[in-house]
Amino acid sequence: DLFYHMPNKPKGKSVNVSISVSTFVPKPFTPFEFEPQISIEEIHRRHDLLKNSITTKKISLSYHDSSTSFLEGVFARGDRRLCDVIEAAYKKGCKFDGWNECFNLDKWLEAFDECGVDTAFYANREREFDEILPWDHFNYGVTKKFFIEENKKAHAESTTPNCRLNCSACGAAC
Repeated sequence: DLFYHMPNKPKGKSVNVSISVSTFVPKPFTPFEFEPQISIEEIHRRHDLLKNSITTKKISLSYHDSSTSFLEGVFARGDRRLCDVIEAAYKKGCKFDGWNECFNLDKWLEAFDECGVDTAFYANREREFDEILPWDHFNYGVTKKFFIEENKKAHAESTTPNCRLNCSACGAAC
């Protein structure tokens, strides 16, 4: 709105706004590894809400494909049981490396079903802090305790100071 009240703005010029959004995908080795991803239905609902909120051609909206975001959520927090799913999907013609026009979510879902793997178990459930996670055996320098504390801080809308100013005791060598 400020643009339209600027005295020196060029006449006849308007502002175009591009909005790009992505679906939250909880990832290992972060404070959000314990959080659930929203369901694919909820991703669609939110995309529709955003699309329907735009009432002018001066605003463009782009977002990541909901199906690939959903699968990213499954595989990001998966374990060795997903190996069989990847092989089954590959045999169905799926290629996990190229998210392009050849992508077929139905074939992936068939592979999960054939292998008896529930996608919601990996993507859509909250993890307890004391749950043993598939990646807990890796030592990546930052402690699980630190991620738990950071998760609690995020829910409390609190931040951690920059560690260059004050060590936050994450476990990494300073």
